Amino acid sequence: MIRNAVFQDISRIAEIIVFGKRTTYRPIFRDDFGSFNEIQVIKIFEQYRQDPSLLDNMLVYDDGILKGVINRLYTANAVEICDFYVEPFFKGTGIGKQLLQAVIAQAKETGKDKIFLMVLKDNLDARRFYEHNGFRENGVTGFIEGTSVVDVYYELSLKE
Repeated sequence: MIRNAVFQDISRIAEIIVFGKRTTYRPIFRDDFGSFNEIQVIKIFEQYRQDPSLLDNMLVYDDGILKGVINRLYTANAVEICDFYVEPFFKGTGIGKQLLQAVIAQAKETGKDKIFLMVLKDNLDARRFYEHNGFRENGVTGFIEGTSVVDVYYELSLKE
C-alpha cells in the first residue's frame, strides 16, 4: 500500500535510501569513501529526526515491510521528484511503478503541469524505467559538482 511517510518510518527510510544510493551510485562514481563513509544510515536518520518536515511530501510503499520511498518538492505548476528508492532486494517487483503512479495521480489531482527530475546519465536502469513510464529527456544536462558525472533532466507533461 502507498501511504504518507510518518516519523516512525525514519529508520527504515534511512536504510532504503542508503542501500539504494550505494547500489546505484557506487558503480558510477567509483568512490568507496563517499559510498561507505559519507552515505551512512545514522546520518540520514538524524537528518530526518531533527527535521521531520522532510517527510511531509514523502510517500512510502508499505505492505507490512517498508520497501520503497519517493519524495517530492512542489512548485506552483510542477512536482520535482528528489528521492526515489526501492529496497534493492525488491527491485523489479512493481513497487517503483506503484510509487510513481501515486505521484502522477496526486500531481494531476492538484492541477500540476508536469513532473520532473534529474537522473544520472549512466544510470541506465533508471532512465529506462522513467522512459517506460512516459518521461522524456528535455535536453538539459549538468555535471555533478566536482565530478565528470552527468545528470540528465527528465520530465513528464501532465497537460492533456
